Amino acid sequence: MILIKIQGGLGNQMFQYAFANILAKKNKNQIVIEDSIYKLTDKREGYTPRNFELSIFDNEYVFAKKSDVLLFDNLSFINKVKRKLKLNYPKKFNEPTFEFSVKANSLKSPVFAIGYFQSFKYFKGFENDIKDLFIFPINKLSPKNIDLVPLLKNQNTVAVHIRRGDYITDAITNQFHGSCSFEYYTEAISLITSQLENPTFVFFSDDSEWVKENFEDFEFNKIFVDHNKGSDSWMDMFLMSICSHNIIANSSFSWWSAWLNNNPKKKVVAPKNWFQIKEIDINSIIPEEWITL
Repeated sequence: MILIKIQGGLGNQMFQYAFANILAKKNKNQIVIEDSIYKLTDKREGYTPRNFELSIFDNEYVFAKKSDVLLFDNLSFINKVKRKLKLNYPKKFNEPTFEFSVKANSLKSPVFAIGYFQSFKYFKGFENDIKDLFIFPINKLSPKNIDLVPLLKNQNTVAVHIRRGDYITDAITNQFHGSCSFEYYTEAISLITSQLENPTFVFFSDDSEWVKENFEDFEFNKIFVDHNKGSDSWMDMFLMSICSHNIIANSSFSWWSAWLNNNPKKKVVAPKNWFQIKEIDINSIIPEEWITL
């Protein structure tokens, strides 16, 4: 059994499930999801309540029973003996850092993996398997989004994701993640316009009012997508993934939109400071062919 703790928003959940999926393939075993964090519905500093969102993808999910978790919390006598003899036993693995971990990549089941596992390196060589996991249900798109699809696909479009929300309003979250500056976006836009002919910038954000206030007067072709809210937010990720190019925030949500973009000639601009804690190696997160600013 590969027991994985799922936590955070959609982008984080996708990283965790992708990691568990590859681990399950290597071990020829089953993924079981521990999702107890989604029972916490009270907002507090450093924590924003979320929902389990992976159900938008057509995968079969198995959720943990209490006995599944207890297998790792309360080792049986036999498993204690196995541990003492250094044999394989049900173990917990807590991700030590936000960087790629060779140890995590070679875990043996049964294991309870706890962390964010926010690195494309965990599924190197398995990219097509991961893309098959995360196929968007386009039959569930709203009419407004359906109308946007040919426009985004047929023009030279650049998805611009601006993540604000709790990155701005929550002091603890801001201290850890920070947020991409206005200057980062203007520099990224300037770079893209110097390399592409007549691009159209398509803005997505959880703070559309701020985006319009700051970018409406810029002299370039632009579209503001501001109608996908709440449980429809995945539609933004889908729309961003079908644009020709991407300018992303320090956000797993926009990371996945860029990584799932199938344009072989795509240009992706990403922030070089993914966290406020600058010593974290972003080479675990950002593919080398992406541009960092």
